[in-house]
Amino acid sequence: MSVFRITTLIVSALLMGCSSHEELPPPDNPFDPGNPDYISPAAVIVSGPGEGEVVSTTEVEIAWEGNESATEYRYKFDSPNWSDWDEVTSHIFDYLDEGNHSFEVQARSVNGDEQSGSSLLDFEVDAVAGPSILVYPFSQIGSPGDTLECQIIAEEVTNVYATACVISFDTDYLELLESSQGDILTEWGGNSLIVEELADSSLSISMVASEGSSISFSGTSSLLELKFKISPLAIDAFGLEVIRISEITYLDPNLVEIDVHAISDADQSFFTSADWKIYMGEGGVDDAEDVDVVIHEYIHAVVFGASANSNRINERAGFV
Repeated sequence: MSVFRITTLIVSALLMGCSSHEELPPPDNPFDPGNPDYISPAAVIVSGPGEGEVVSTTEVEIAWEGNESATEYRYKFDSPNWSDWDEVTSHIFDYLDEGNHSFEVQARSVNGDEQSGSSLLDFEVDAVAGPSILVYPFSQIGSPGDTLECQIIAEEVTNVYATACVISFDTDYLELLESSQGDILTEWGGNSLIVEELADSSLSISMVASEGSSISFSGTSSLLELKFKISPLAIDAFGLEVIRISEITYLDPNLVEIDVHAISDADQSFFTSADWKIYMGEGGVDDAEDVDVVIHEYIHAVVFGASANSNRINERAGFV
């Protein structure tokens, strides 16, 4: 009798517990793409250079923010490769080269859903007021044993007939492997580039226009291309300035006077800094009609302007 009662009570309790139930409301997960109220993750750029702006610094900070679905971000800067996903919402880009730069940022949500498209920003850096000569790229990262390539750039020059400078580099960190002429000879119409090794750690560059469609050059172009090998000591060189440019000189066609009939019956010509003048000989074939002689004497003027008294005795060895 007692057993029967207990069983009946248990069954009744089970029946009562199952007899009444209601349907639960659908889940309201804001990060579920299936939710009709779901908002895709998105990032927008909130500070930094303006679109198309020309900035005069080599460092910019760009910041961005996301909507309610965004939890992580990635970006790319002048590169096809994205950064790692991160919660960071700003970045400082430094050692920027002259010219155009492009930034792009993208967001994703906690469930891994990525932003469709991205936010873009294009701007230009013009931090070096021309005319000038500079190293491009401004900064590079490498390891001991790696090769490093750079260009010496004539920046925003106007009506330049000749130019000269001295390139110095730290031999504790860099070994010069080779040098070659840049694009300026082709673009300029000149064909004379002279490079002299002043020491193990410096080069003297001289260039002058000769035959071509124009006797002077205006614009921006590469003078020289250099290839270095990074030495083992460079492991301690992070952030150091290891390549320097000095003694920059420009000449336009009006700065050097030429006396084409200066030395009659003499088969020689010369440049003097006393009156910044080239005296041409008339013996044999007039030197003023010999383009190689004109180039030669103009180079003396250029090199003297870059490094006084350096070209009185030793002629420059170079390549054309």
